[in-house]
Amino acid sequence: MRRQRFRIPRRRRAGRACVVAAGLLIPLAAASPTGVADTSVNVVDFEFQAKKAHVGVGDTVTWSFSARGHTTTSARGQAESWSSGPEISPVGGQFQHTFTKPGRFQYFCIPHQSFMKGVIEVGRDKVADTFSNLRTRTRAGSATVSFRLNEAAKMTYKLSGPTDKKITRPRLARGRQSVPLGRLRRGIYRATLSLTDDFDNRQNVKSTFVIG
Repeated sequence: MRRQRFRIPRRRRAGRACVVAAGLLIPLAAASPTGVADTSVNVVDFEFQAKKAHVGVGDTVTWSFSARGHTTTSARGQAESWSSGPEISPVGGQFQHTFTKPGRFQYFCIPHQSFMKGVIEVGRDKVADTFSNLRTRTRAGSATVSFRLNEAAKMTYKLSGPTDKKITRPRLARGRQSVPLGRLRRGIYRATLSLTDDFDNRQNVKSTFVIG
């Protein structure tokens, strides 16, 4: 988690101090990295406005709380995580998070998480095929499924046959993956492998194998 903070804006003195401060903004803005943007999300009543925002990698999102009793908290199992804290955010407060990884990140308000939700999409999904080289090896009444992930993804593997199984993984890293299925009864099995990448794009593939 990088460059995230919760703050309450302070009032500045009027007059000459404001003029000096305004003069200091010019060199600071010139020194900031090019291409980095700041996107604002207003927290009003029981809604994030806008509910969906798109930013680039390295951009910062600022949540501004115009209503009392809310938080911004990322869903679990994602490449990015943040939280304005379990405490209720005060009116006029702000919370910032800088996104360093591409993906589609869901978040919610802790006290109202059943209906108060939002999405931040960072960058673009540049990988067409989430996985490749799917193989199932059987040996001595057991089986192992392996595949190569071309990007990080969540996994669900459903197995139906003489022995029914469901295996889930919250998030697997890019690279070669091997999932042991354990001991299985003899017979024909039908399997469905589902992989969901960080942009919530899902790919499914079905296969069959025999335990002799």
